[in-house]
Amino acid sequence: MSLYAQSSGSHSTNQAGWTAIPGLTLTIPEGVGTIAIMILNVPNPYAQGDNNPGGQFGILVGKTVQPVTAAFTYNEQKPSSFGRVPTTLVVGVPLTNAKQSVTAVWASIRNSNVVIDSPATLTALLD
Repeated sequence: MSLYAQSSGSHSTNQAGWTAIPGLTLTIPEGVGTIAIMILNVPNPYAQGDNNPGGQFGILVGKTVQPVTAAFTYNEQKPSSFGRVPTTLVVGVPLTNAKQSVTAVWASIRNSNVVIDSPATLTALLD
């Protein structure tokens, strides 16, 4: 079984704390003893700023961000252009005896403006 969500439109964040990526929420079923493989694919993000800009991505299960996250930053402190940095995160989420809400989240690194202007996806693979 698989579950899938896809964002649409352009989105941005400059928040240092985790915020939901619009359109990327799934509900995974109960299933004690099973792990759902969650895949967050953000194929064309970029970040704007003048202090090694970057962005961070995570998976929120219920109210807890999972410990494995993904991030990117630029090598230059003040990049002359803001190239695309494809980012994919894969996290195993243990199923419980109740349904769980799973949301893709993101955050700014060093006050950057992080932008997604093409579809991003959240996929759950379940056995």
